[in-house]
Amino acid sequence: MGRIDVISIPHEPPVWRPYDADTLARIAAPAAAAAALTGRGLPLNAHQHFNRDPQRELEIVRLPECGPAAFLAQVHDGFNNSYWLSLTDGSVWMRYGRQDGPVELAKPANTSVPALQAVLDAWCAFDGPRGAVDIDPRAYEHLLDTFVLDAVRADPEVYADPEGWWPRTVEEAGYTGPRFLNGDKALYEYVHRDETGTWVLDHPGYEDDD
Repeated sequence: MGRIDVISIPHEPPVWRPYDADTLARIAAPAAAAAALTGRGLPLNAHQHFNRDPQRELEIVRLPECGPAAFLAQVHDGFNNSYWLSLTDGSVWMRYGRQDGPVELAKPANTSVPALQAVLDAWCAFDGPRGAVDIDPRAYEHLLDTFVLDAVRADPEVYADPEGWWPRTVEEAGYTGPRFLNGDKALYEYVHRDETGTWVLDHPGYEDDD
């Protein structure tokens, strides 16, 4: 399926806010990251997947393999896993582990802040309307396909690591559809560039397709 049309399902979009420009300048955040964070910024609450915490925003720690990093947001209730900006190259990292405990693991989540913005846009466009009680199963599948395609093309490099934050998130989302996929690959693994350079999802179909 090369072309995916947009289906409009009413939902409440999240509020996006910029980060403090003076603090970003003081901590010497990379220019491209600072521009993105002081421009549109990031959502206050991306359907529990990305939650800002004003008390901790832009606090600095050293993460394994990353070096100095500034806090961006937490996942869900904040007890486990959080997003951090690398002050070395402007990439976004995921810190795994309780906020009051030692770092269990730190891995790149996105190659840049604009890439994070794009994938969060895709997540919100998916997770907001999918909660509609009257959503048709076929409309849900279409919504899911659109999310997977948009999430991969938002930051394709990070999908080289199947254990990364977004590959795992997108893979798990792919299993929420009402039918079982054909084949033994995750849905996101069928996304690629075609001969024209356009990102497409070569959907494998479903087990109960005629």
